[in-house]
Amino acid sequence: MGARSILSWIFTFSACAILAIGRIYDERLSILDVNFSVIISAFYLFTALAILFSIRSVSINKTKFSFYLFYFSCLVMPPILWVFFGVNGYGTEKYINFLLIIIPISVIILEKYELKDVFYTLLILVGVSCLLALLALFGLASSDRVDGRMAALGGGPIVFARWMGLGLIVLFFMPLKSKKIYKYVILTIFFILALASGSRGPILSLLITFSIFILLNFNRVFVKLLVSLLFIISVLFISGAGKQISEIGGFDRVFMNVSKKGGSKQSTGTRMDLALGSFVLFQHYPLGVGAGNWKYTVNKIRPDHLIPLEYPHNLFFEVGNEYGVFVLIILIFTLLFIATMSYKKMMKYREYTTLYPVLFYLFIFFFLNSLVSGMINDSRILFVIMSMILISKPLIITKNKKQSFLL
Repeated sequence: MGARSILSWIFTFSACAILAIGRIYDERLSILDVNFSVIISAFYLFTALAILFSIRSVSINKTKFSFYLFYFSCLVMPPILWVFFGVNGYGTEKYINFLLIIIPISVIILEKYELKDVFYTLLILVGVSCLLALLALFGLASSDRVDGRMAALGGGPIVFARWMGLGLIVLFFMPLKSKKIYKYVILTIFFILALASGSRGPILSLLITFSIFILLNFNRVFVKLLVSLLFIISVLFISGAGKQISEIGGFDRVFMNVSKKGGSKQSTGTRMDLALGSFVLFQHYPLGVGAGNWKYTVNKIRPDHLIPLEYPHNLFFEVGNEYGVFVLIILIFTLLFIATMSYKKMMKYREYTTLYPVLFYLFIFFFLNSLVSGMINDSRILFVIMSMILISKPLIITKNKKQSFLL
C-alpha cells in the first residue's frame, strides 16, 4: 500500500469520524484528560489539506458551479453581516465548523473521489450507525432525559434517529453480497431503535423516503412488501414482542398526537413558533442578520413571544434569515439541480448495478430531515451526499445486476 493510498484511508476514516462528531472540538470526548476530538481533528485536517493541495484542475458545470457558489456565499456573507448585526460565540463556532468540515470534505469528494471511495465512505458511515445501535442494545445509548429516549453519545434523540435512518437506507439499497435474513434483521433493529428515539421528524422522513421508493417501483415491490409487512405484523402480534418493543425508549412519543387525541402537541407548536418567527424576521431583514444571530434578532423583533432555541430548525429558514435571500435562492436552485441530476442518473443507469439509488434515497431522507430539525451544520451528511451525486465519473459497479461488492 503506497503513501497516497494510506493518506486517502486516513482521510476517509477521520472525515467520517468528524462527520459523526459534527465539530472540530467536542468537550464531551475527553477521557482521562485526553480529548479524542482533537486527535481525530488533527489527522483529518492534515490529510484534508494534503489532498486539497494535490488537486491540479477543477471541471465546472452548471450544477457544480451553483454548489460551489452556495459554499462561497456562506463564507462571504456572515463576516459582512456581522459588521452590522454583531458576532457571538455560537455564530463563530458555526462558521468555523462549516468552513473546516463541510467545505473541505465536499471539495475532496467532488474532485478526488471515485466509485470505491464513495462505497467505502458509505460503509464506514453505516459502521457508525451499527456502533450506536450496539450501544443502544446494551443499554448504553439512553439519554439523561426523563422520557428515556435513545440518544447518540450525547448527540440527542434526533441525531440518533438520523443515524439509524442512514444505516437502514444504505443497507437496503447498497449492492452488497449478504444473506437477506441477516440483512433484514439488522434493518428491523435500525427501524425499531429509530422509533425508540421518539423523534418524529426522522421517522416521518424515513416513511416518506420509502413511500417514494414504492411509488417509483410499485409493480416490482408492492406484493413483496405487502407479504413482508403481514408476516412481520403477524410475528409481532403472535409472539407478544410488539408490546415489549413499544415500551422501549420514547416509542410512544412518535405517535403521541394520535394516541393522545391531539392533546400533546408541544413539539409541533414549537415548530410553528419557529416558522412564524422566521417569516417575521425575513420581512424585517431579507438580506440576512449573520450566522448565529437568528435567536437574538427574532426575540428583539417579537419580545412578547420569546424563543429559547438558537436556530429555526429548518434549513431554508436558517439560510434565508442568517445568510440572506440571495444565498437562499442559490441553495434552492442547487437543491433542485442536484435532485433532478440524482433522479436522472438513477434512471439512466437503472439497468446497471450502481450507487445512484442509495444516493438518491439518502438525499431525500436528509433533505426532509433538514426541513424539520437541526441547523446548517447538522445537514453535513446532506451536503456530503450532494457532493457524491455530483461526481462526474459514473458510479457504476457492473452491467450485471447480480454483481455486487463483497464486504
